[in-house]
Amino acid sequence: MNPDKPCERRPGLKIVCEQSGNLAIKAIDPGKATDLAEIHCGRCNAVRGTLADLREMARRSTDLFEI
Repeated sequence: MNPDKPCERRPGLKIVCEQSGNLAIKAIDPGKATDLAEIHCGRCNAVRGTLADLREMARRSTDLFEI
């Protein structure tokens, strides 16, 4: 870690909404959406990441996800 370089924000899906603290996301059809489709909070509609972020999280996870 370089103390002279500011921390870079890592892209990725925010599990908990920074605006409302909610865990829910709005449903989208991943078969019809592109990787750039935004994932929105189920409560306040804040952008939590992209479909690509969600897919990457699912690939890295040891849990089972259906996308």
